[in-house]
Order: sequence, then structure tokens, then C-alpha cells
Amino acid sequence: MQDLDVVRRVVEHPKYQELVHRRTRVSLVFFVVMMVIYAGFIVTLAYLPDVFSQPIGPGFTMSVGVLSATIVAVSAVVMIAAYVHYSNKYFDPLIEAIVRDVS
Repeated sequence: MQDLDVVRRVVEHPKYQELVHRRTRVSLVFFVVMMVIYAGFIVTLAYLPDVFSQPIGPGFTMSVGVLSATIVAVSAVVMIAAYVHYSNKYFDPLIEAIVRDVS
């Protein structure tokens, strides 16, 4: 029964409510941005495959497809790093405050 009391206090804590709200909003933004990037890549690949086979410019051997795939992969790494940074800066202090207040 004591565990249920701790869970209830955590769920009712105002900083927990803020944490859930912030985490949901930030996760949704990151999800939408990544979906736009990835879906743009896939839709272009599906409907305009010839675009990916063209070189990125005159005299270049790299194709638009290789450059696009690299940009998609790098954007995923950048998004992960941005989320980790945001999480460390904003979510972790909220979690620490909740644990301190409830314990």
C-alpha cells in the first residue's frame, strides 16, 4: 500500500504534471520534424526516383540520392543530440525535484 501512496503523490505532484506536458510537447515536435524529413525522402524516392540518380552538380560524382540519405542520417543524429541536451537541461531537474519532494 505504501508503494501506491508514493505513486499517487508522484502523479499528483505539479512538477510531474509539468514534466509530462513538456515531454509530450517536445517529443511531438521532434517526431513531426523527423517524419517530415524521412517522409520527404521516401516520397521523393517513390515518386521521383530519377532525381536521386542525378549528380549533385556538374563535375560531381556523388548523386543526389547519396547526399539526401546522408542528410537524413545526419539529421537523425542531430535530433537525438538535441533531444538529449534538452532532456538533460529541462527534464532531469524536474525529475530530481519530484524525487526530492516525494521521498
